[in-house]
Amino acid sequence: MSFLLIAILRSIQMIFGIIVLALSVQLARGQVIGGAPSTTIYDAFAGGINIVAVIVCVVALSSAALSGTVSYAADGIAALAALAGGIATAVELKGVSCGNAYEMFYNNLINGGLYKADGELNSGITESQMTTRCNMNKADAAFLFLAFIISTASLVLSFTTQKRGGSGGGATYV
Repeated sequence: MSFLLIAILRSIQMIFGIIVLALSVQLARGQVIGGAPSTTIYDAFAGGINIVAVIVCVVALSSAALSGTVSYAADGIAALAALAGGIATAVELKGVSCGNAYEMFYNNLINGGLYKADGELNSGITESQMTTRCNMNKADAAFLFLAFIISTASLVLSFTTQKRGGSGGGATYV
């Protein structure tokens, strides 16, 4: 039963990591003026870390001596990276409403970059594109928090399975 649960959690963690990475890369590519915000870049990193953590934990299965320690470390790092990214994105969004053009215009994660022309600030993207970027950023934050929960659950389940000795003569399921 624990093996099945761990396999399900790892699959979900992989899916969330892919979603976060894809959303973050798309947001970075959609930055019209200047470079992508550091929060967006970090979110892509956090998504990638979750993907790598799943791969490392699966590969660690081949070494009983390393599987516990390696999977604990990988899950811990993935969980912390996802939590930090989710918090940073939520803080940067500042509770912006995706229906409020003014709030979106002045939010660095959403506006695609601003430039000054004739003494006025302008964005390189339309209001419709800002709404899309707003929704993508909110989804990114949500999936980062979900990745944190799943990574933490994987860590706890791996630890408790290891402590009990597993169901296969001391095997660790990661």
